[in-house]
Amino acid sequence: MYSMATQKAASTKKATAKKPAPKATSVQTTVKTLRADDTSRTKTVSANGVRRAAKSLPNNIVNIVLVELVGTMILTLVALTAFKETGALYVGLAFAVLSVAAAAVSGGHFNPAVSFGLWTMRRLRSILLPFYWGAQFLGAMLAVIVMNVITNNALKLDFGHSWFNSFSWPIFGVELVGAAVFMFGLAAVLTRTSLSEGSNMLGRGLALVVGLVVASSLLGAVQGAVDTTAITAVEKVPHELRVKSATLNPAVALASTEQTDSSFTGTKGTDEKQFSRLSMEVILATLIGAALGGNLYLLVAGRRNA
Repeated sequence: MYSMATQKAASTKKATAKKPAPKATSVQTTVKTLRADDTSRTKTVSANGVRRAAKSLPNNIVNIVLVELVGTMILTLVALTAFKETGALYVGLAFAVLSVAAAAVSGGHFNPAVSFGLWTMRRLRSILLPFYWGAQFLGAMLAVIVMNVITNNALKLDFGHSWFNSFSWPIFGVELVGAAVFMFGLAAVLTRTSLSEGSNMLGRGLALVVGLVVASSLLGAVQGAVDTTAITAVEKVPHELRVKSATLNPAVALASTEQTDSSFTGTKGTDEKQFSRLSMEVILATLIGAALGGNLYLLVAGRRNA
């Protein structure tokens, strides 16, 4: 009887030893964000601690596109209709007001240069950048359509001029410095989480006003340095004198025009062309300026991961 009990205990022990251990189950948790300009991204977290950044679009991508399209259209209309002397103030106020409505959805960029600057600061996901640019340029085109409907096709843009032959380093510098100043101030506002919503929106508008004022002052100095006595015909008017104002925004530049020949001669021809301000100098200057201004603030403030 003792032998049988011993054999039974040994059999039970052997069965217990051979019983496989349960496999560890992998637990995945998905964290989603709706703010397109949020520094946090949609991530998949596994049990072993490895994180993978998801490349999917946010659920509100349609809202982002619509907000950027409509906001850029309104901002472009304000820039086209504002008086030259007070244009910077009006455009800055418009930017601040539009940011109130759009900040919680898209971040309220309304400017391809701003989107690019925030992307270089790692505050905008790469997959969203084309959507922002597409919406912003479509918004500017829509602003041109609205202007033509109101003014009976008075705004006839011509994109036939050479982007490279009209390249001007002084104008490039004006747009670059203005965009850098604007983005420096905007980055300062966006990284200050202690600001109230009203202060945040006001700071955004003031940043744009300061950038436009600085660029306008530089443009006046550039145009004042041109030797007008050497101009013998309207065809020889330098590109610097044909620029009406700095835009700091490629989308607004698309809808804006240069000075026409009649603005110098006083006589309007039947085939006079209205060249768009969108050119290689504006695109490169504003993108580079925004990247420099935003990252310069992060470098100075010591908050690169903000």
